[in-house]
Amino acid sequence: MHLIEIRPNCSLTPRTFTLFYVSVLAASLPVALACTVAGFWPVLPFAGAELVGLWLALRVSTRRGLAREYIRIDERDVVVGRSGCGPEELHRFDRAWARVRLQHPGVRSWPSRLMLGAMGRSVEVGSCLTEAERVSLGTRLTELIGGEPSRHRLDC
Repeated sequence: MHLIEIRPNCSLTPRTFTLFYVSVLAASLPVALACTVAGFWPVLPFAGAELVGLWLALRVSTRRGLAREYIRIDERDVVVGRSGCGPEELHRFDRAWARVRLQHPGVRSWPSRLMLGAMGRSVEVGSCLTEAERVSLGTRLTELIGGEPSRHRLDC
């Protein structure tokens, strides 16, 4: 049995999120309050809006860093599972029919899509990977599953 785990490269952990946000708060709020006391009261709502926007952006980044994708290959099945962001997903394919496809987009600057599927169903894997990592994963999956890689160009 082979197990491949894919996760985004996210250095912001919940602990570092809290430390960074508290340090920005500690630097911004005293300045905004001093400006408010000096009579420049519009500074406080703008500083508050900036801090709320920063908190939302950091929260989204931290949540995306918790996403996990795994591919389990055994003698009979190929299973793709996702967890972290949203509900958990599980896709099961018969290994004898499973195929790996690298779909190239019609626009040069867009990333390719690595598809794993069988019998008319497919699922994208490795969407958080770089292009080179996605090609390498496709090659490795083809070796593990068996069969020839199928490369398709999408005409958009």
